Amino acid sequence: RPGEKDGAVSFWYYNKTSLLAVDAANDPRAYMIGKRLIEAKKSPAPQVIEDSKTDLKALLKP
Repeated sequence: RPGEKDGAVSFWYYNKTSLLAVDAANDPRAYMIGKRLIEAKKSPAPQVIEDSKTDLKALLKP
């Protein structure tokens, strides 16, 4: 997933529909949001994450 800044990118890893991990290069915001989603046992659909228009922070809301 491309980040908000030039050169920022994150990779979101799934096992079927379960979010397993997030790697990020120059995108600490995506990394922290991914970490918090995993800790909360939330797993947004891969299609939602793929969409660069998705507000990742909104995914943390209950």
